[in-house]
Amino acid sequence: NKYFQPIAEFRTLRYVGGRTPNAFENNPKEGLIGARIFPVRWAGVGFWYRHHFNQQDRDSFDRNTSFSSSVLIPCTTQGCTPTTIRNSFTGIPQGFNPSSDPHGFGVQAWIGRRNKRQAEIVNQFANVTALTLSDTTITLPCRPGFRPREGTACNDATTISVQTTAVDPENDVLTYNYTVSGGRIVGTGANVSWDVGGLAPGTYTIVSGVDDGCGLCGKTETKTITIAECDCVQACDCATLSVSGPAGITEPGSPMTFTANMSGGMSSNVTYNWTVSSGTIESGQGTPSITVNTDRSMAGGNVTATVNIGGTDPTCNCQTSASETAPVATPAGPVMTDEFGALSNDDVKSRLDNFFSELANNPNNQGYIINYGTDREIAAREKVITSFIGMRKFDRSRITLVRGGASPDGVVHTKLYRIPPGAENPAP
Repeated sequence: NKYFQPIAEFRTLRYVGGRTPNAFENNPKEGLIGARIFPVRWAGVGFWYRHHFNQQDRDSFDRNTSFSSSVLIPCTTQGCTPTTIRNSFTGIPQGFNPSSDPHGFGVQAWIGRRNKRQAEIVNQFANVTALTLSDTTITLPCRPGFRPREGTACNDATTISVQTTAVDPENDVLTYNYTVSGGRIVGTGANVSWDVGGLAPGTYTIVSGVDDGCGLCGKTETKTITIAECDCVQACDCATLSVSGPAGITEPGSPMTFTANMSGGMSSNVTYNWTVSSGTIESGQGTPSITVNTDRSMAGGNVTATVNIGGTDPTCNCQTSASETAPVATPAGPVMTDEFGALSNDDVKSRLDNFFSELANNPNNQGYIINYGTDREIAAREKVITSFIGMRKFDRSRITLVRGGASPDGVVHTKLYRIPPGAENPAP
């Protein structure tokens, strides 16, 4: 306080850097406590006590440790003899004066004269003298899907430049402050921007003031702007509509996918309604893509998918319908891969190995084997075939054995067929 000042200090000093080191160098650690007393404004007294914590006193040396050294002095002239000088001591080095007093004291007193205090300076307020706006009327741009009526201009920019002019009689540093009824101020200082983007039509105000440390004590300036709607008319922006179908030819019984594609224009609120010429819509009705189920009755025909879209402006006469046609394959007939008569069992197995490889290369095909001959011959041939299927661990469910009756040439006869999906089985 103004009458009493306590003092407490701890100081440590370490010598570093390039220098000639002291053989008995001491990095002192010192403490000091004291006080200053000011009985009057123009006079006082101070006193303190200082202590050296790590002085080099007698206790700094081991009194029971002996040290010795020797120095050889060589000859510098002819006829002399080199001399060795030896020295030894115990405890404190010879000639070293240890410290014996770590204490220090100090006192000071002063008296003087003080000038009279300066009277309080009365602050003169800073005032705003002018507030300038780059625009006082903002005409909003047209909303999506509309354009300005011919001969009408709308503002795309929604930022107003603001310039404040202020004076302070004392030339104090000024802080500029802005208050707006809508939007936001971007920047600081005398020149800022007023962002009015997103504001509804109406009138809005801005108040400019400056602070020289007193607050907004001086004169402020207020300006008003008007935000108005633009005179807009409907703008037609039609999208291009198309339908894409499955690539290639679809096998009967397999699904077909049709997708509506829209490019350009406004398509955010579009609805989809699909119709097909044949088959049934399995999923996707009401979405841009549908899946259509086919069956064997549609083999060799076509499927036409048509999409009708809603949600467009009827006054614009935009395209609202598109179609795509995709073919359904004609089912393939049975494919005879081999035919043989009376053979040894090993030759029959060799023919069956080729047949199994053919089926393995066509995993969606079925195997169909017709055996001809007498009941005894057919039974023997079937036994060989069944046994070999088991030995090769081939899927028995993919092989159908059929008895074709008497052989046309009078001996056992076998025909091997591969049946594609949708194909009719051959007659014996």
